[in-house]
Amino acid sequence: MTERGRVRAEALQPSPDFDRAVLEQAKTAAVRDLVASADFHVLPAVETADLTTRAAIGTALSALDLRSLAEAIGAAAAAFNKTREYAGDALAEVTAPYRPLKELQRALTDAIDERGVVLDRASPALGRIRKNLQNAQREARDRVSALLRSPKYARAIQDSVVKIRDGRFVVPVKTEFSGDVPGIVHDTSSSGQTVFVEPLAALETNNRVRTLQIDEEREVARILAQLSREAGAQSPQIEANTEMLAELDVLAAKANVAQAMDARAPDLTQESEVSVASGRHPLLGDRAVPQSLTLDENTRVLVISGPNMGGKTVALKMVGLFVLMTYAGMQVPAADGTRIGRFDCVFADIGDEQSIAANTSTFSAHLARMRDILARAGPRSLVLVDEIGGGTEPGSGAALAVAMLGRLLAVGACGIVTTHSTELKLFAHEAGKVTNASVRFDPQTFAPTFHLDVGTPGQSLAFALARSIGIDRDLIANAEALLTSRDRDYERALSQLAGLNANLQREREALQRDRNHVGTLQENLRSRAETLERERRSFAQDAERRLRETLRDFAANLAAHNAQRVAPKVTRGQAELLARTLDDLHRDLGMSSDEPAGGTAPPRAFAQGDPVRVLSLSQDGSVIADNGENVLVAVGPMKTMVSKNDLRPIAMGAKRSEPSAGQARLEAAGRTTAELDVRGKRYVEAEPLVDRWIDEAVLAGNTPLRLIHGKGTGMLGRGLQEYLRAHPQVTGVRYGGEDEGGGGVTIFELR
Repeated sequence: MTERGRVRAEALQPSPDFDRAVLEQAKTAAVRDLVASADFHVLPAVETADLTTRAAIGTALSALDLRSLAEAIGAAAAAFNKTREYAGDALAEVTAPYRPLKELQRALTDAIDERGVVLDRASPALGRIRKNLQNAQREARDRVSALLRSPKYARAIQDSVVKIRDGRFVVPVKTEFSGDVPGIVHDTSSSGQTVFVEPLAALETNNRVRTLQIDEEREVARILAQLSREAGAQSPQIEANTEMLAELDVLAAKANVAQAMDARAPDLTQESEVSVASGRHPLLGDRAVPQSLTLDENTRVLVISGPNMGGKTVALKMVGLFVLMTYAGMQVPAADGTRIGRFDCVFADIGDEQSIAANTSTFSAHLARMRDILARAGPRSLVLVDEIGGGTEPGSGAALAVAMLGRLLAVGACGIVTTHSTELKLFAHEAGKVTNASVRFDPQTFAPTFHLDVGTPGQSLAFALARSIGIDRDLIANAEALLTSRDRDYERALSQLAGLNANLQREREALQRDRNHVGTLQENLRSRAETLERERRSFAQDAERRLRETLRDFAANLAAHNAQRVAPKVTRGQAELLARTLDDLHRDLGMSSDEPAGGTAPPRAFAQGDPVRVLSLSQDGSVIADNGENVLVAVGPMKTMVSKNDLRPIAMGAKRSEPSAGQARLEAAGRTTAELDVRGKRYVEAEPLVDRWIDEAVLAGNTPLRLIHGKGTGMLGRGLQEYLRAHPQVTGVRYGGEDEGGGGVTIFELR
């Protein structure tokens, strides 16, 4: 986006300093994060070096140049303000030289607009001069316009439009009538038929206009000189800020390129190694086929073979570009886990170096390049050779190639070479720290797939390709017959191996897709199970809370309504039913009782009198009898059969809990009687007492019940009987018999 940034980008070179490369990678990663999170971008800016140099020696810059300086200063300020909020230290070195130039930027932008025009507000004098100039121009135009409208000169006027010549207002007059209009001729038309005359009546105002124009020019020149001096005084800082802007511009470009290529920052290691995970050639875009390979202590040299046009050179160039891009601070289009080690230099012998002028053949040029490489290569060198040993007699070329690879191994260099040589493939198979690799092809169509298979040599497919392009089959058969039996056996074995390898790769890719699918399903199931478990626990906790609140409120209501305190009368069946009901509720809702965090302890034996805690009732009690899986427990006045899983032993001597609302409820239920006397009361007073008495009797299991209301007028008895017949818990309402109290008593049963 900046002129200096473009120059720096075009001159970008990989740094030979490993530590510097690490820092450059950190800078690129920081700016990429900044671009992604803060919409960071660099504003356009001109190259300021020439402008600041001229300003520093006292040259007055033009208004447009000064405005360009202001925009460059503003672009640097905007970039700095975006980066200073970045928390990392990677950009500290870049932004350290920056200093704000707010006053200079404000002075320039206040005085000059985007078009390079000096504004009226640049100085009070300029504003005053321009105001006077406008008035003078208006007066001069009016005087010339009056002459144009005068009937006296109508026949002499060529065009009734005021013209300007040399900054003076004039009228266009026909040449043959030029003497009829008093004034000064300033110009003639190209045809010679018109002269431009300044009327004498406008002479004085035109002189004043011209004077004010000269004053304006002088004031503008003074303002530009003053602003240029101010810029010159700040020229070193302007250059420092522009340099920072240019570096941020290049880093932003690196970040944008990395985003476009879906690139990653490689892991930089101190070892001389390269490990590419699903790397894609940077220049192939969407056409690139991911390739993976590794050069490390176990594999120092990779020998890539396979058919022409199959992608051998692409893989070789990809590795070289990855290393150079890494050392230039660029991210590489590869998957996470890509490693680039420490290298001092990268050597490459790629392409045809034949030159008639230099009297060199392809092979001699290749030998010359290999001579230089072998002389300089060391343990921290990466050597890339395309068609090593090619261009000469195959046997001799292969022998030289094997010897060259041996030398590279001896000095500890890393290398990737491509070849069609059978001898070189055999060498890679037998030698230590050398690995074969091949570019894959479709065994049916022999079309390249551009995938790289490490560990197996490839076929050149000369005969197969010859058949595919239509060369005579008899000719191909004769060529195959000329091969030695050893070569034919080798080619046949490679063909079988290639077929097996292709099938294996397809199965491996299918298996990987299945694994990925299963992994996705497992993750989805795990997530759904966790969600359901959280919902179940939340529901269970809420249900447990609401159940306890309901029991507590019910017990409180019973305690509040209990008006009679007599001996309890709770049956064993009722207690067991309550315990079973609570157990069923806990089990159906998946609620855990108040168990220890470690889970439920194994069932244990209880002795008579053992103090226990009934978890479902949140009550303390004592054991009456151990009946195997269940225990008969006395809770206050109530006896209940409880599952051992619902009991927690209480240590002897431990403080017993205070009576709870549940215990008060049980005690209130135990005090309920089978008889209630409401004689002498009015119906409105008796009805609530009867209602509360029935509720307590339902809990205690008392039935039948005897209600004493007396005879009197009979109104109380009739009213209560109507109430009882409508009660949902009451059945069999009747007056008492002769031995039960007669008409003064009502006997009824509970459902």
